[in-house]
Amino acid sequence: MQAPHLHAAPELPTIAVPTDWLRTVRSGVDIALREFFDAKKRETKEISPPTLELVDEIEAITMRGGKRLRPAVAVAGYRCVRPGDGMERLVELSASLELLQSYLLIHDDWMDDDEIRRGGSAVHASLQHRHRDPHLGAALGVLAGDLASVYAWELFLEAPYPTQSWARASAMFLQIQKQVYCGQQLDLTGDEDVARMHALKTTSYSVRGPLLLGALLGNPSTEQLRALADWADPIGEAFQVRDDLLGALGSPDSTGKPGMDIPHGKMSSVLAELRRSTDPAERLPVEAIVGRGEANERELGEARRILHDSGVIDRLEQRIADLRNDALSALDRACFESQGRGMLIELADKLTIRQA
Repeated sequence: MQAPHLHAAPELPTIAVPTDWLRTVRSGVDIALREFFDAKKRETKEISPPTLELVDEIEAITMRGGKRLRPAVAVAGYRCVRPGDGMERLVELSASLELLQSYLLIHDDWMDDDEIRRGGSAVHASLQHRHRDPHLGAALGVLAGDLASVYAWELFLEAPYPTQSWARASAMFLQIQKQVYCGQQLDLTGDEDVARMHALKTTSYSVRGPLLLGALLGNPSTEQLRALADWADPIGEAFQVRDDLLGALGSPDSTGKPGMDIPHGKMSSVLAELRRSTDPAERLPVEAIVGRGEANERELGEARRILHDSGVIDRLEQRIADLRNDALSALDRACFESQGRGMLIELADKLTIRQA
């Protein structure tokens, strides 16, 4: 694929952090992704026209992503070490991170039997409906995820890493995926080490990985990489705690998430904190629906009430605030370019104070 350019988007100034930089990143990534999917559809039409339905599904879930936070994190990492260059160097990496996320979400929804993603149908659910066959639709959904993984690697291999950073960046991209698989295994088996699961499943590919991969495009020092990780690790955990709150309290209309983590038996920070801080009698109505697979609105409402009244929600909100403060404190000790530092300060809020 010919690397698309972001010349149509306004360039970021060298020092000040523009108020619309996140919109600039989002617009540029969307342009690159549209060009990429157009090319993949032309390619697939020549190879195997029936497979276009998988490309269409990958495109649909990817283009519904909207926020493009992982590319923004990568841009911030790059700007921490190279403030003056254009954004063209980040196009392939940014698009690759979005395809990697699509791949992981497609498989995650299938494994969790979630039918809603980003306000629309999960890929396997869409294909089940189209083919009127639950097994075939699920199998095709797995294939769609596999294909999205190939697309992510295809884009990543085009990223213009300096020769001295290429081996480290490619090893990191591979390591990110291995960590996610380990974290997903802990999630599926209900492992109670929630912090370890968060670090492996979420921080690796949502915050730490994109940040360091973006920085490596600018040939950073070892000290800069270490300081970036000190910011990324607490923000990544806070990001996942926020996601757990949305997964337990959300609704498809307001968050794009079904709010069914508890009935699905997901061992999230919400359930871990509830069990840590309440007695069995107090949480009995919640435990009654854990792992049951379904719950009606009355049962979900009662679970939400208990989470609020027991202080679980307030304590997790405080945990998010403390982690955010730890990350910001790490910036005080770091030797970063001012523009990148400002971006990380803004992202600390974007990643931890969100409604979807």
